[in-house]
Amino acid sequence: MTGSEDSTAMHVDEAQLEAARQDREGLIWFDEMVAQSNGLETTQLTGPGSNTPIGQNAFDLIVEFEVSSAQVYERKYRSTIWPQGESGVTIGIGYDVGYASKSQLHFDWDGAIPAAMVVVLEKALGVKAAAAAAIARSLAPSVDISFDAAIGVHRTKVVPRWVALVEGSLENTHLLSPDSLGALVSLTYNRGASFPKPGDRYAEMRNIKSDMANRAFGRIPGELRSMKRLWPTVPGLQARREREARLFEAGLATA
Repeated sequence: MTGSEDSTAMHVDEAQLEAARQDREGLIWFDEMVAQSNGLETTQLTGPGSNTPIGQNAFDLIVEFEVSSAQVYERKYRSTIWPQGESGVTIGIGYDVGYASKSQLHFDWDGAIPAAMVVVLEKALGVKAAAAAAIARSLAPSVDISFDAAIGVHRTKVVPRWVALVEGSLENTHLLSPDSLGALVSLTYNRGASFPKPGDRYAEMRNIKSDMANRAFGRIPGELRSMKRLWPTVPGLQARREREARLFEAGLATA
C-alpha cells in the first residue's frame, strides 16, 4: 500500500494481479473514444484533469492492481514491460505508452524523468499488442523510472484525468465521498467510461449510470459485485470489483 490502511483490503496474490493486469478494457475504450471524437478534449486528454480528490485507499487500490507495491515496482517495473494482450509498452504505474499521444507523453513525463528518456519512449507511441513486446525489450536498457517519479506522474497527471472522465460521465458525483468517488474512478480506470454502452456485458455499467442519476447510491455496490460474472476465471478482477464495492460502501457510511 502507498498510504493509509485500507479496511476494505483483501489478499490478492501476485499471480492473480498479473492476470488482472492483462485486461486493458479501459485503455481500449479510451482509444476508441479518442478515434471517434477527434481527441476527446472533454476528458482533458492532455490537461491537468479534475481537482476533485479521491480517497487515499482508492488511489492505493488503483496502484496495487497496476504494480502491487513500491517494493514489487522497484523489482519488476522500473523499466519498460509488455503486459501482453492488447497492451502497448508500459512504464510507471501501468502507464501504457501505446495508447498515448506524443503531446500527452511529454505533458505527463517531461520533468519527471530525463528528457532523453522521454524522447526514447516516443518509439513506443501507437504500438500495441504483440508488436509492443519487441519494442519493450529494445527500450528496456534506456528506461529506468523510480517509484517516486512514477507515483508522482500517476497522482498529479493520470488519475485526475480519470476523475474528470467520471465526473463528465455520471451525474451527482459531487454528492459522493472521496472513497465512493474513488471506487468509481478505479472501475472506470479498469473498464473505461462504458456506462452507456449497449449489450449484456455493460448491463451493470448502465445501471450505475442510472443509479447515479437517481441518487440511488446504495444500489451501486451490488452492481459492482454483479460484474464478477464477466471474469469467472480471473480472480484478480473479481477481487478488484469486490474491493471497489467495499470501498463504495465505506464511503457511503462516512458521507
